[in-house]
Amino acid sequence: MNLLLRVFSLDLRSIALFRVLLGILLLTDLILRSFDLTTFYTDDGILPRSYLLDLSNQWYWSLHSAGGELWWQILLFTIAGLAALALIFGYRSRIAAGVSFVLLASLLNRNGLILQGGDQLLVIMCFWSLFLPLGARYAIDAALTPQLKDNPNSAATITEKEQPYFSVATVAIVFQILYLYFFTAIMKTGDAWLVRFDAAYYAVSLQQFATPIGQWMTQYPEFLSVATRFVIVVEYLGPLLILCPLFWPWLRITGVLLLASLHAAFLLMLHIGLFPLIDFMALSLLLPAAVWSIGTQRPTASRKSSRIDAIIIYYDVDCGFCLKMCLLLRLFLLSKSVQILPVQQHPDMFAIMQEHNSWVVTDADGNTYIHWHAMVFLFSARWPFKPIAWLMSISPLLALGNQVYAWVATNRGIMGQFSSRWFAYRAVSVKPTLVGSVVAGFMFYVVTSYNVHSLPQIKQNIPDHVYAVAKTARIDQRWDMFAPYPLTNSMYMQIPGKLRNGTTVNLYPLTSADETWEPPERYHSLFENYRWRKLVGRIDGHKNNAVRRAFGSHVCKAWNDQPRPTNTQLATFEINIVKHRTNTENKPKKETRRRVWRHWCYPEFADK
Repeated sequence: MNLLLRVFSLDLRSIALFRVLLGILLLTDLILRSFDLTTFYTDDGILPRSYLLDLSNQWYWSLHSAGGELWWQILLFTIAGLAALALIFGYRSRIAAGVSFVLLASLLNRNGLILQGGDQLLVIMCFWSLFLPLGARYAIDAALTPQLKDNPNSAATITEKEQPYFSVATVAIVFQILYLYFFTAIMKTGDAWLVRFDAAYYAVSLQQFATPIGQWMTQYPEFLSVATRFVIVVEYLGPLLILCPLFWPWLRITGVLLLASLHAAFLLMLHIGLFPLIDFMALSLLLPAAVWSIGTQRPTASRKSSRIDAIIIYYDVDCGFCLKMCLLLRLFLLSKSVQILPVQQHPDMFAIMQEHNSWVVTDADGNTYIHWHAMVFLFSARWPFKPIAWLMSISPLLALGNQVYAWVATNRGIMGQFSSRWFAYRAVSVKPTLVGSVVAGFMFYVVTSYNVHSLPQIKQNIPDHVYAVAKTARIDQRWDMFAPYPLTNSMYMQIPGKLRNGTTVNLYPLTSADETWEPPERYHSLFENYRWRKLVGRIDGHKNNAVRRAFGSHVCKAWNDQPRPTNTQLATFEINIVKHRTNTENKPKKETRRRVWRHWCYPEFADK
């Protein structure tokens, strides 16, 4: 039992790090998607809701599909962004995680043509976060507990050595993270992975994916052959090291570093969006307690910590808002050993407060700070916040800060009402519930069954109840990246069109159908972003013509809705996919050009 607890317990500080990274990635993902908000998520874009029934799974649901207007998408994006910010700071963490999961699953279900494996992993980890005590450490939730209201300095008694959390959900989450590597390794059955060991060469030769570093690596096929073997070995070995209870925690740390090294390489050599960063976020949950003690025992660190611990914050006991602000500042800027004391119990500090109508902060040398200067001092206590402290100390900002502080000091009643409504003291539970454990156990069975039945070696369909639950909960998954073999074709799209008057136009300005046009050395610039690259791949390979029909209608509308003379309206166009096949003999790549769709914008131009 001790070995089981060791392997499947998650440190509360690792859970806190995971929460912050999850919030940052959710917010980053929303910002990146917002640049194509109209194009990807409204009825004026490439996938109007009228096409969704033809392309979406019957079990997928989507709040984003409840409206096709831009304002509806902006509203949902704004709510999702606020929920992501709440996750970052640990404010109402469980509610924030629930809102984030619902809106992310809804968003992915709105347009599946632009998704990649990173989106799949992000929504899955967001789902599993619902079963974790996200706000137990380094969170607003943790700073505003009833215990600290009664005794602001009781947090100093909590040990930092080890903070394990174990539940049925933590067992499921550990396996879920490792399934990504284990099942993708099993699916890599092609000769490029197991016989010729040239899979890594093919991967970095994909001109629409390769970074400058990846392209440079194609000069060293022998090294890439070793890299191919390394990927396979790590995907099998890494999960075993993480699950091994022996030589703890060094095998766990080694396993995490090995798996992280894969994503570091992908990040350097391939344009695959946020996928590597999302993997780093998932792996952060597996960090053992020993990682958090690294560097804390050094003499220099101890001296700095002792000076920080010697800081004292004095607050007005009659101001409930003031205590909450002190608790939050201590949590995010200082350490839990910093004393927060009622100023009325210290006559000398009380005199300063009454004279200046201000809180009082003292440092290790006994110097006192008031008003906004005290805030600047607290931000300067730790090196990550020193640049912020420097900005806050610039004369115009310092004056503005003092004005803000003066307003807050004279409106404590308003601030108190606001804080009692939105920043109330609440207990944070770190004990798993029976209902949560039962649900987590069942969902663990669902994801395990779904992964096993998705293997090409298994000749059975996914059970209906597993399929329905996985799709509805949006935890369906298939980790077949570059499996069973990597892609071998670099590709881009060309869309030549004809107007009513017979003039030829280029409808995809990033490329050209002109015979004199030469593609760049790397094709990354031929796509507006990695989601457009996924879309082009779906236009080329999707089995349902509704994909191409929907995109064609969008192209017609984008051109013909502009004020133009009738004879310059777009009549017809073709979608051509150009591919260059990679070879390992250092020969010129063979080009193929295929028309995947012909579209007419008006019935009179339809093929007879």
